[in-house]
Amino acid sequence: MDEILALNELIRNHCRGKRVRLVDAYVEFADARDHLRKEFSAGDGGHLNGEGYRHMGRFMATSLSDILKPGAKVACLGDSITEGYPGHFNGQEETRQWEPYTHYLKRPGVKVTNFGLSGDTTEGMTRRFYRDVLRAGPTICIIMGGVNDLFGGIPPKEVLEALSALYADSERHQMLPVAVTVLPID
Repeated sequence: MDEILALNELIRNHCRGKRVRLVDAYVEFADARDHLRKEFSAGDGGHLNGEGYRHMGRFMATSLSDILKPGAKVACLGDSITEGYPGHFNGQEETRQWEPYTHYLKRPGVKVTNFGLSGDTTEGMTRRFYRDVLRAGPTICIIMGGVNDLFGGIPPKEVLEALSALYADSERHQMLPVAVTVLPID
C-alpha cells in the first residue's frame, strides 16, 4: 500500500532532528515486496500472529533498551497492533492466545500500560491520550497508529499532522515520545 510507505517516510522525516525517538518497525516486518512477512502474519492481511508479537516485542525492547530503566512509566498508545489483536482481544483473559508486544517491554521497576484499541484512528488515540494516558502519568509514550486513518481515506500528510500533535503533546507533558512506523500489510 503506497499510503503506508508515504506515511512511514513522513514519520521518519518528522523525527529527524527532533526529540522524538523513532522505532522503524516497518523495515523489520516487510518482505521483499513490502508485504507483511508471512511468518509473522495472522493470515488476515494486517495483523500479527503469536510469533509476530514475540518478534515485535523483542524488537521494541531491544530498540528501547536504553530507556526501559527502573522508574520508567511507559504508555503504549495505538490501534490493534498495540492492543495485540487478535490474540489479545480487548485485553480479555478468556480470549488471550498470546501476549501483545507491550508485554515484552516489562522490566523490573518499569511500568508498562497498554492503551491500544483495535480499529482506532488517530482521532480516537488523541481522545484516549487526554482521557487515559495523561492520567497514568507516564514518562515515555510509544505511539503507533495511522493505518486505520489511511484505510478511511485520510491522506498521509493529514495522518502525520495528527501523529505529530501526539508527539508534541507527549513532550509538553514531560514524556519522551516514541514514534513507531506503521507495519506493512499482506
